[in-house]
Amino acid sequence: MHFIGCDVSKLTLDLAGCDPDRDTRMLIHTVPNSQAGWRQLTNWLEQQWPGPRSEIGIVMEATGVYHTLAAHYLHAAGFRVMVCNPGRAADYSRSQNRLNKSDALDARSLQRYGATLERIHWFQPDSPEIEQLKALLALLWQLEKDIRRWHNRLEKARFEPAGDAVCAAIKRQLRNLERELKRTQAGIDTLIASSEALTRDQQLMCSIQGIGPKTSQSLLPLLHQGRFTSARQLAAFIGLTPCHRQSGTSLHPPGRLSGRGDARLRAKLYLPALTAIKWNPALGAFYGTLIERGKTPKQAITAVMRKLVHLCYGVIKNQTPYRADYGCLP
Repeated sequence: MHFIGCDVSKLTLDLAGCDPDRDTRMLIHTVPNSQAGWRQLTNWLEQQWPGPRSEIGIVMEATGVYHTLAAHYLHAAGFRVMVCNPGRAADYSRSQNRLNKSDALDARSLQRYGATLERIHWFQPDSPEIEQLKALLALLWQLEKDIRRWHNRLEKARFEPAGDAVCAAIKRQLRNLERELKRTQAGIDTLIASSEALTRDQQLMCSIQGIGPKTSQSLLPLLHQGRFTSARQLAAFIGLTPCHRQSGTSLHPPGRLSGRGDARLRAKLYLPALTAIKWNPALGAFYGTLIERGKTPKQAITAVMRKLVHLCYGVIKNQTPYRADYGCLP
């Protein structure tokens, strides 16, 4: 396997790979981050490393949206693509005691990082319907955030000297945002309804007391294509697993959440957890047991959030609606 480091920016892709004739020499190349640039990249890779494209692994960091189309193009072209966690790549770079920083040096660091990994999770694109669902959900969450921000601005404007004119303008803006929010939600509902598999998976999650359409639609992109091999992996991805720190004989605080993962999803699970505690007998008993053991209400609610994720994973994996007699052991 030939590993190629690819440092992604808005305008360019900087590449680095070992010279096949001299392993100690690094080949550096730069192409535009565009469709024409990706074609240039493909030609350069084939010239430098002739052979099956599946023997070339391109290592790039997740950079918001700038890496997405390039990763899809290269995967479709037959190359192996690894989209790595930027934090882990940065940790590896720091471990090499690098004093300088440039795009070319970052590409070299990514190349070495990929070559040192024993287990590699190669990039697999989502299905078109999941890609569309993810895009609509991102838009929905952004609209909800904007509406909250404008409502806060409206509250402040009521106490300003010239507040009437400002309030009228803000209310117009809010009406536009709320109309767009309804259209986006309608688009999500239509997309899910048009897919038999998505509809079935959403109904399975909604069979769990505490999980409704809004929560289930947020979890669908993670659960629908079976990327996680265990419920614990899914909970860790969302950031709902405890993180413990221990050293020697020192006193240690109790475990706390790692803070990693998708904070928006964690926020979406908070109210469902409160609903489940009240209306789901198994989860209500689970919450009560944790409180009796000395857990704080916050810790117990977080545990219920994690249990809901486990239950959602279970009903999707087994394609079976939730049954209360499954039990919910602490």
